[in-house]
Amino acid sequence: MTKTITNIKKVALIFFILAGITHLGSSIFIANDLFVNIALLVNKTTDAPLILTGLMYGFASLRLSLTSPEKDHKILDITLGVVVITALLAIIVINLAFPNLT
Repeated sequence: MTKTITNIKKVALIFFILAGITHLGSSIFIANDLFVNIALLVNKTTDAPLILTGLMYGFASLRLSLTSPEKDHKILDITLGVVVITALLAIIVINLAFPNLT
């Protein structure tokens, strides 16, 4: 199970960096009034993956540092999974309910 969590952490870091660069790049385009329509679309669609991959990376790191590999930690895994799913659903609801919030 430790190898799986380590792999999730590595993949989440890669996607977090890619989503962060894309989100930051689109913000720079918006600030400089370049390709504003496309940049706004990219900016609004990359916020959820950025937050989700950040949570996955952070919780994978937390899981690896707090637990020992020889013990079973189903309650912690379920709790972290529920937090990630709840955050994703909250982001989706906020994006759909308040499209002009940002």
